[in-house]
Amino acid sequence: MPMDTGVPFAGDGASRQLRREAVLAAARKVFEMRGLDGASIRLIAKEAGCTTGSIYPYFKGKEEIYAEVLSLSLDDYKARLVADVDAAKTPEARFEAALWSHFRFYETRPSDMSLALYLFNGLKPQGLTRELDARLNEQLISILTIFKDCLRSMVNCSARDAEIEVGLHFSMLFGLLTLLHTKRTRVFKIDPRALLKLHIRRSVERLTAGS
Repeated sequence: MPMDTGVPFAGDGASRQLRREAVLAAARKVFEMRGLDGASIRLIAKEAGCTTGSIYPYFKGKEEIYAEVLSLSLDDYKARLVADVDAAKTPEARFEAALWSHFRFYETRPSDMSLALYLFNGLKPQGLTRELDARLNEQLISILTIFKDCLRSMVNCSARDAEIEVGLHFSMLFGLLTLLHTKRTRVFKIDPRALLKLHIRRSVERLTAGS
């Protein structure tokens, strides 16, 4: 059993935040290597250089740790998305900026994409506090709302049609990124950026036709 070592796992008060951050950093590494199913509190504690018992005052289980890591990732994602969309000058440019923002964020952060896909697949409720579960749902809804707002500013459509359209683009984006990160783009002999550019152009033409 590992023993607590180092400043981040000593003391009280302000050091509690440092301890928590150290656990989250260690957990991210474990999740990247093993995923949620293969991770454990024991492995996280070993990576963090602490005892398993020193983790439980902060988190009830690995699902709660995973959810917190995911929540922090979504904070970063949304900040990038909002900045990119706000910099665009026209409805078409905002729609394009949203799709490119998603692609570029997860292109450079594949482990964050794994976290996001787990959320879209339905995060397991075990070990989650009600507050954290609500926070994750609110974060996801707020992100999807940005995409729907970009779409509806470009074309007049119902809320349901906007939901379907956003689902279409998210499917395309995650599919393209999966091909990219698994190096299957080489098999299909496609340039992911060129394909996304074509998808955006054709989508704008289709959505704005007759408007």
